[in-house]
Amino acid sequence: MGQLENQTAIITGGGTGIGLTIARRFHNEGAFVVICGRKEDVIKQAADEISLEGNRVLPVRADITSEEDVRSLVERTVGQTGRIDILVNNAGAMRVNKPPEETSLDEFRFVIDTNVSGTFLVSREVGKVMIEHRGGRIINISSISGSIVNKYFHGGSYEISKAAVNMLTRTLATEWAPYNIKVNAIAPGYYGTQPNIDFFINDEVLYEKIMDLVPLGKLGELEELARLALYLASPDIDYMTGSIITIDGGYTIW
Repeated sequence: MGQLENQTAIITGGGTGIGLTIARRFHNEGAFVVICGRKEDVIKQAADEISLEGNRVLPVRADITSEEDVRSLVERTVGQTGRIDILVNNAGAMRVNKPPEETSLDEFRFVIDTNVSGTFLVSREVGKVMIEHRGGRIINISSISGSIVNKYFHGGSYEISKAAVNMLTRTLATEWAPYNIKVNAIAPGYYGTQPNIDFFINDEVLYEKIMDLVPLGKLGELEELARLALYLASPDIDYMTGSIITIDGGYTIW
């Protein structure tokens, strides 16, 4: 039996990258996995890929900034399995790589609304179910950008949003501890996501500069993040809540 046998997990942004890798790992450990995302074709393709290893997967199209979509996501999940044991808040907006003086208010708001308001909204609605069942695990995918300003990049809204995700993690951990809901966050550094790979392929000089700041000298592997998420979701850990786990190849040592 897997570590997540008979449990239900929602993974937002589960169609690609980190979310898909976590969804696949959770499914392999016995969980019923609900994958949500904005693009229906992407999440259906992901579900088809995962379902080759079993049929415990449900794709649900949802925009995490829409209350209607999020409520529908939760209702469909509970209707299918009767429970929600795990939530991975992975969906998020990428960095607007512009100087602040060139960033429009709409661009700023999009990042904040997605990364902060969206994470809050999904947590709130799933939290209601977990409170009723007196237990659950919430794992927020944050970033090292929540505690530092990344060298060689512009922005501001992205760092601000991830710092807010870190504080939201601690706040929900405090609020929901009486209901046996553990809330933690993973703060990755530079991993081999497709946007990172595409970006660095197009700028080899920048890639060398970034790797020079990473003591281990390489991009992280997505499967390692999935293993960490599994650890936080599993019964093996019961005394950790409100923690932000940095996993960055040593980047933030400096």
